[in-house]
Amino acid sequence: MYAAQGVGLAANQVGESLRVFVYDCPDDDDVRHVGHVVNPRLVAADGVVLRGPEGCLSLPGLEAGTERFDHAVVEGVSLDGTPVRVHGSGWFARCLQHECDHLDGGLYVDRVTGWRRRKVLWQAGRAGWGR
Repeated sequence: MYAAQGVGLAANQVGESLRVFVYDCPDDDDVRHVGHVVNPRLVAADGVVLRGPEGCLSLPGLEAGTERFDHAVVEGVSLDGTPVRVHGSGWFARCLQHECDHLDGGLYVDRVTGWRRRKVLWQAGRAGWGR
């Protein structure tokens, strides 16, 4: 995650079939949030829907304007089983929603529509990662 200058990483992105993600992400007030959630559940995603640039370590170098809520709440447990409830706003809310999507088998491009979706899928096809 750090090597790629990412702000979050889900276990399934690195071949681990575990429901856990880590994050090191600022919110819109530049407050840094660092942690992890085991067995996370997105329990709230609300507020204003904003379209903003979103990339992914699973699609390196690509980015698309993706709609996300500006507030999110994730519940789960820590590594030692202690219940955790993480509130995020702004950029951090986007990160929480993005990582929960990964653990449910999704990518940000699944939320992109129209010409933005066509463009990012075209770019992915030309990237040559599988060659």
